[in-house]
Amino acid sequence: MPASFQILPQRNLALFTYSGFVTLAESMAVVADCGRHPSHQPWMRQLCDLSAVTGVERNFPELLKMQARFVETLLPPGRDLLVAFYAPTRAGQELAQMARKSWAGLGAVVVLIQTDEAEVLTLLGLRERSLSELLLAVD
Repeated sequence: MPASFQILPQRNLALFTYSGFVTLAESMAVVADCGRHPSHQPWMRQLCDLSAVTGVERNFPELLKMQARFVETLLPPGRDLLVAFYAPTRAGQELAQMARKSWAGLGAVVVLIQTDEAEVLTLLGLRERSLSELLLAVD
């Protein structure tokens, strides 16, 4: 499946990984699964690894509906949600920008988009310099 997630409670982080051609249905399914996971907490930061994305479904009206459901599923009551995208490729950046635009005006979702892996981790307050290092550190 081109979309998956891992809960890293010791880092207060939900890590989403997308690869290949990303459809809105797959994306919504992985978000819903994450929201139902027993270790997920609504105040967790979200990190989306888009480094292996090769394309994305372009259906902006459906994306707006999906993002509204995303906010309902993962948004902490009375708090902002931090969503960081690691998007070093053109396709990954396109997906991250689509998500950012769909949340514009909500004021409850803070979006960071970075092309540098170490930088996105630093912005999240993590000491690791790569996602592989992060995953090894939490095993």
